[in-house]
Amino acid sequence: MTVVAKPDRWAASKRFFAAAAAPACFVLALLLSAFFMLILPGAVVYTVVWGERAVATIEACERRQVRHDTTYLDCRGSWRFADGARGSGHVSGVGGDDIGREVPVRVGPLGPYAGGLGRSRHALIPGALMWAVSLPVAGIALYFLFRARARARRVLAEVGEADGLMGRRRFRDGHGRTLLRFRASSRPPIVLSGVESAQRGGRRFATSRPFVTARVPSGGVAFFIARLAGGFAVFDADGRPALVVRRSSVSPPRLEILAPDRTPLGRIVPHPGGEDRPGVAFALITEGDGETAAVVVAKFLRWVVVFCGDPPEPLRQAATAFAFEALRLTR
Repeated sequence: MTVVAKPDRWAASKRFFAAAAAPACFVLALLLSAFFMLILPGAVVYTVVWGERAVATIEACERRQVRHDTTYLDCRGSWRFADGARGSGHVSGVGGDDIGREVPVRVGPLGPYAGGLGRSRHALIPGALMWAVSLPVAGIALYFLFRARARARRVLAEVGEADGLMGRRRFRDGHGRTLLRFRASSRPPIVLSGVESAQRGGRRFATSRPFVTARVPSGGVAFFIARLAGGFAVFDADGRPALVVRRSSVSPPRLEILAPDRTPLGRIVPHPGGEDRPGVAFALITEGDGETAAVVVAKFLRWVVVFCGDPPEPLRQAATAFAFEALRLTR
């Protein structure tokens, strides 16, 4: 008796939310950071320094409980401006001793506030701490960015002009024109439907989205990538195996390029003369004659590909696929 598995009608929704979780968390973190670093401190400083002057009469103060261990004092009253306009509601910066008194306030985006910046520590300290952490982190990131660019320029001056620049999802030429678009998927393309079952008994996939399709701008498929643990496999547009790249050494990173029948085609090693710049540049060396077919140079989070001469198509695909997978395979 054959048992047919029922299709999961929520599979598409699950994949969507799984893919959107990381970007959503990143956007939420940016919004929270902007609130505590810019919006809240900016509103407090604007109110204290440039807020419109008014006189508030405090009518009542009540301690309210936000959570079981957190309370705040809610003081309410009315205030009048110099032109006679009036307002009422919550007044910040006052206490129970101010009930029934007239207190000078400044009115800003968050309402009336009595007192100076010294009484706004609860709003300014979190933002100050975040700035104190963010500025050194940004400085370190810029240092490594400029350092990586300088190293990349030195290597490129040795090997020649770039043939392509690999971004997160696109491979562009020196003029910024898109040569290839990459798209990762958790499910194999139709022509690779047998690859997933074949891997169950062998090496496992490296990520939750192990299948990558490289397309030319016209929409056609150039080749496929299957991300494997410690390497990757390249398939042509018809789904036939083209080559396998597997890592043979972690430090320094070295990879072997094999034909489908395991015949060595070449290797990817640190660029000669780059011992003092580990991880900056890699050379694709052909098997046998030891000629350099391509050089892949790190440019911070991007990778520059330089083809030496006219290497065969499998080696060009190996260099391009390695540039796409370099961050995973060289860390």
